[in-house]
Amino acid sequence: MAALLRIATADLADARVLAGVQSRNAPYLCSQAAEKVVKAVLTAEGIHANRSVAHRIDLMVDLLPDSNAFKARFRKIEHLASFATSYRYPTPAGRVPAAPSSSELAWLIDETDSLLQDVADRLSIDLT
Repeated sequence: MAALLRIATADLADARVLAGVQSRNAPYLCSQAAEKVVKAVLTAEGIHANRSVAHRIDLMVDLLPDSNAFKARFRKIEHLASFATSYRYPTPAGRVPAAPSSSELAWLIDETDSLLQDVADRLSIDLT
């Protein structure tokens, strides 16, 4: 769990840097961080997320019990899953998908970071 959260911390730091230069990779890194935070919470709950839910934050969140304190907050960012693969390939029409607005991306990064910090606190994990 600790390693997942520490890597998520690095992913978010990189997402912030890339967002600052409007790189299409910023939302991807934010989605990767969110995925790792959800996986850490699943692990803490004793739940194994198999490959069938890879990159699908929404499906991973579905695995959490309703009593989990973070489930509702994860629901707010679960659409980050769409950025896990959105920018790897063009659309069938040959276009690069539109990125989220800079304000939406900033909110997603901040919300993911807030969740990361709260999960680390709850699990007593030092992120350094």
